[in-house]
Amino acid sequence: MKKIIYLFFGLCFSINASAQLTEFEVRKIVRSSNEEELVRFSSEMLQENFLYFASIATDKLLTFNPESPNYNYRKGFIILNSKLDYVAAIPFFEKASTNIDPMYDAYSHTELSAPTDVYYHLARCYHLNEELDKAKSMLQQFIASSDKKSELLPDAELRLKQIEIAKQLMANPKKARVVNIGDSVNTAFPEYSPVVSLDGTALYFTSRRPWEDNSTDDYRDAKLYQFPEDIYVSYHNLDENYTQPERLDFCDGQLNEATVSISSDERRIYTYGDQTGAGDLLFSDFKNSRFQKLEPVKISGVNSKYWETHCSVTRDGQQMYFVSDRPGGFGGRDIYRIVLLPNGNWSDPINLGPTINTTFDEDCPFISVDNKTLYFASNGPLSMGEFDIFVSIRDEQDVWSNPVNIGYPINSMGDDVFYTTTANGLTGYLTSFRKGGHGEKDIYRIENDYLGIQNVSILKGHVRTSDTSALPETLHATLSCTSCNDNEAYHLNPRPRDGSFMYGLVPCKDYVLVFKYDESSPVSYDYTFNSSCVNTYDEIYKEVIIDMEKKRVVPTFTYDYLATLQNKKTAKPLTNATVEIINARSNEVIEKLTTDVNGQVKSQIFNKHVFFDTVDFVVKTSAVGYITQTFEVSHHLLYDTIIKQRFDLEAKELGVDIAKTINIKPIYFDYDKADIRPDAKKELDKIVKVMNDNPEIVIELGSHTDCRGAEIYNLDLSDRRAKASAKYIQERINDPARIYGKGYGETQLVTNCPCEGKKKSKCTEKQHQENRRTEFRIVNIQQ
Repeated sequence: MKKIIYLFFGLCFSINASAQLTEFEVRKIVRSSNEEELVRFSSEMLQENFLYFASIATDKLLTFNPESPNYNYRKGFIILNSKLDYVAAIPFFEKASTNIDPMYDAYSHTELSAPTDVYYHLARCYHLNEELDKAKSMLQQFIASSDKKSELLPDAELRLKQIEIAKQLMANPKKARVVNIGDSVNTAFPEYSPVVSLDGTALYFTSRRPWEDNSTDDYRDAKLYQFPEDIYVSYHNLDENYTQPERLDFCDGQLNEATVSISSDERRIYTYGDQTGAGDLLFSDFKNSRFQKLEPVKISGVNSKYWETHCSVTRDGQQMYFVSDRPGGFGGRDIYRIVLLPNGNWSDPINLGPTINTTFDEDCPFISVDNKTLYFASNGPLSMGEFDIFVSIRDEQDVWSNPVNIGYPINSMGDDVFYTTTANGLTGYLTSFRKGGHGEKDIYRIENDYLGIQNVSILKGHVRTSDTSALPETLHATLSCTSCNDNEAYHLNPRPRDGSFMYGLVPCKDYVLVFKYDESSPVSYDYTFNSSCVNTYDEIYKEVIIDMEKKRVVPTFTYDYLATLQNKKTAKPLTNATVEIINARSNEVIEKLTTDVNGQVKSQIFNKHVFFDTVDFVVKTSAVGYITQTFEVSHHLLYDTIIKQRFDLEAKELGVDIAKTINIKPIYFDYDKADIRPDAKKELDKIVKVMNDNPEIVIELGSHTDCRGAEIYNLDLSDRRAKASAKYIQERINDPARIYGKGYGETQLVTNCPCEGKKKSKCTEKQHQENRRTEFRIVNIQQ
């Protein structure tokens, strides 16, 4: 993603090295070359920054002379500058430092010594490894012995200053936790440039991992032999794990695409691309459920013939901060700002000035949700080493405070770049190479208690559809500050993947949030509120639902459940009765309530549910002198916010037919059989439940037939069926003696339908069915 300039030789000069070589060709050259030819080939590759090819040649040279300071210098230089592995590079540089010759000749195969530059590179390794005194000594030795024209001298002087800063910051560490986010995101390949969503649930990042189908293998860069850059997104689960990264749609396996920033609604992503050669800023918008093809940022004054590396847009889309190395700055890369004017045009780029920009490089700006807290990277004299993260705050007069190094252990001795944060500023992500990582660069999560955003209110919310379908693209939402000077309305776009939205508010102001199903529809729902006047970070949460049937936006209602218990015969309210609300799946008791003088209980069973949800649960009722019963409840939440239900309880009396109390279905048997069918088992299980809930009742299970068939036959068949049914229940209750079966045949017809002998019944089939019944009558109540 970044331009790379290595200085293997103290002074830079150009030779011609072929960029068209392949690894196969290089290995063939190395196999067939003698030591003299390998030295020259290695030097040419190093001079042109083809470090991967140089490493192949250098490894072969070390087989000729493993102790050669010359060859060890080359190896250490390659490891440090291609993999950033300063720990692995130190032994090679230490061997190289045993024989230093200021007149070092890199192209001579008889050269056994190493150049003075070894001191600088070894000092850099010690610096990165937090061996600061060793690093300081080596830098002083390098400055004293190097050629005064060496391009490394200014950097050596800079590092001496950075070492002193490092000692100060390490002596006063900040309270922060730096966590490698793990191998679900970080791999053996470089991962960098993390961009976190405001709520912390999505992480966009760049990776140089190969594609699964190996189609990127032929497009590795020749210098470091790395795979092309691609952009991925990983989502943060509630258990703090990161999901398997997904590559974004616009990525091209032959090109480099790198993350820069995202809009607050995640509907636009800004990227870096080097297709033009200089390096430009591009963007892609999320439409039709995917990110579209990348396009160059078309704002006049942003992309130029120079190098633009990074940008960050304020949450309201009114300002952009970007980086360029164009002439007219303060040196190296500088940070610029453009502002959206009232006429819809963008202002000319304005350099942020000498408070932010220095003669060194400033990069990776990130503007926080308050539109005034700016994080950026700088490699100047106030860094601990190489790039560090700094923070500056813009006041009401548009003046930036002096940047502050955010400290150790967030910053380290090496490059710490691409810092972005969640809305409250207490969680951030950055790129760094640190011990114990997974690859050349890894992504780290930063947890702290001192970088939080103050004096800002955040509107945070969620829009969902009633049927869980995707959000309609017609949804229109606007936010207006009714007490602000401009009274301007801002269009809000809920995040496509989950309907969430966040927006920074001006403190102590009045707002109205308006939702419409589409732009032309009348107002569906509006919400007025005030932003906090307290000098803290504050979130205001709002959730709405789109009723997809009626095509209207509704608020999330608060639902109450009101249950009433009464006597089934007299309708008299039952006071001091017990109501248990039970999870239908786990059978766990959620709430246990007692009815008031009106026989009522109120529950918050719906407090975690929203409009259009269907809630399933079980209600168990019990009262002294009444049959304990359970009721399965399923309710679809709509516009009624008080869900009322009445339960009629049956008094526990002799002769009561439990079948009628709990409304069980008829018990059916196959023709001329007494075997319990599966459908009958479901009904008998309900009786089992009642008997287990009411252990004091004794039941007679009576089986009855209609008049059709021989009387003696009906009596025998009904008795067999009654006893079979009773046996099924007996096997499932504690005291089997509490139920017995008895067949009555056609002796107790409930409808007058005799048909014995020559009598012909005039009854309907429905009347015959009423006679074919199973009764579960209470015959005793044990004390």
